[in-house]
Amino acid sequence: MNRGDTKLQPSRRRFLKGAAGTAFFAATLPIHRAAWAAGIDGSCETLRAAITGYDVINTLDPARASQLPEFYVLWGMYNSLLKFNENMEIVPDLAESWEAVSPTVWRFKLRQGVKFHDGVEVTAEDVVFSLERVKNEDFGSPHRSKYERVIDVRAIDDYTVEIETESPFAPLLSYLTNTRTGSQIVPKHILAETDDLRFPDNPIGTGAFRLRSLESGIGATLDAHPEYFEQGMPRISRVEMPLISEESSGVTALLGGNIDLTSTAPFADVPELEGNPDVVVHSAPGMNTRFIHMNNRVAPFDDPHFRRAISLAFDREVMVRAVVFGEGTPANGIVPSALSWAHRDERRSLLQHNQERALEELAKSRYKAEDQDATVLTWGGNWWQRFAEVFVDMVNGALGTRFRVEVTDANAVYSRLQDGDFEASIWGWLGLIDPDEYLYENLHTNGWRNYQGYSNPEVDRLLEQARSEMDQPARGEIYRQAEDLVVEDAPLIFCFESNVHNLASPRVEGFRQLPYSAYGSQFAGVTDC
Repeated sequence: MNRGDTKLQPSRRRFLKGAAGTAFFAATLPIHRAAWAAGIDGSCETLRAAITGYDVINTLDPARASQLPEFYVLWGMYNSLLKFNENMEIVPDLAESWEAVSPTVWRFKLRQGVKFHDGVEVTAEDVVFSLERVKNEDFGSPHRSKYERVIDVRAIDDYTVEIETESPFAPLLSYLTNTRTGSQIVPKHILAETDDLRFPDNPIGTGAFRLRSLESGIGATLDAHPEYFEQGMPRISRVEMPLISEESSGVTALLGGNIDLTSTAPFADVPELEGNPDVVVHSAPGMNTRFIHMNNRVAPFDDPHFRRAISLAFDREVMVRAVVFGEGTPANGIVPSALSWAHRDERRSLLQHNQERALEELAKSRYKAEDQDATVLTWGGNWWQRFAEVFVDMVNGALGTRFRVEVTDANAVYSRLQDGDFEASIWGWLGLIDPDEYLYENLHTNGWRNYQGYSNPEVDRLLEQARSEMDQPARGEIYRQAEDLVVEDAPLIFCFESNVHNLASPRVEGFRQLPYSAYGSQFAGVTDC
């Protein structure tokens, strides 16, 4: 909640940045006069929920999506078999119930009468098709590794599905939730007969909202799904989701009455905004990790001694204050503290600032610091750029390296990571809901997010073992052991976890913030804006 009654006065710099955002709204997504008037008297027809801090949506096909702004929209358009509630408990979504038939077989009973946006009923065949599509190696889904243990998805009848794995697979239920998992159910009757590369132009799901329009670099507009299966939902008729690349412009737009909700907030502004009666700040510890990708295939990052020297050379407490203005905590590995059952609480020494030990590791390296002028990629105009600059300044000052920052756009950085065309890069993942996503996908030899090229057979063995361990405490201990080895190898430089924020107009009622964000999935419950 917002606290106090001191109104934030935007600085001239923020105002000038925000002016572009305000002009953007006037030109592209004007306020609907009827909706605005309705909002004044306590009802709401159109929620203006901006995607802030991003400027691109690449796809609205959940099996192909990988970046957060895509899922901000997808969460409102699709459902999975299961979902998380506000306590991060798995609850029904399209499946009304489920049971373990054996250690390797799960059976799901579907809700009857659920309709896709085109009015066709969802059946077990759609579930089979959707999951087999993600599993298909030729399809190339970034989520495929989540389902590689699945050996069969079968329809028992129109409303019963069984999923069989080759061995017990602990993360499966988490991966069948409506999160960043690609498990969202898509229509077989369309995709089985149509080029699926055209599907993102007219995506059809079962969610509370259906796509009205998507304009590249501008944003998306969603309309209510009149046959949505949750009674009384959604409670608003339209959602406008403009892209605002600068978080500060999002603040300006919110204070100016041009939007009702933001997906993020500038960390530096949060303390003042919490005291502003014109803004409600939703804030929670984030389920995220922020780190430095280092290409382990190229000099000097192919030397573990050099990587350890970097890890010891900077102060994460200082970084949290300088980069996110205290809105976060230093990382103690890649598993965030929000996943407490798999997180190691005892501080790891290689993730703490120690100048003397950093120089000792550097002395063991085959590289001289003064010869190293590697480039650290980032994208500009926001805290991600500040993240890179603070990191480079501290490491250069401590070790005598000559690292430099290269500022481009987020899509270009992501493409270069995927192609292995980088030396080092700022990066992070938000909204991942199982330790397997953090450790296996980023640090297993075959992990799809393992852009740095790290490989340790013992780490691989432990991560594969954890996938089969159904007892959560025992599974958590395996992850801690694997992470200990990873920290020693330092293939990534773990930096901090950041809090997550949404800013809302005081008029907005019914919006709930979940630990992994789930931005779009919460729009159906909004009753006033």
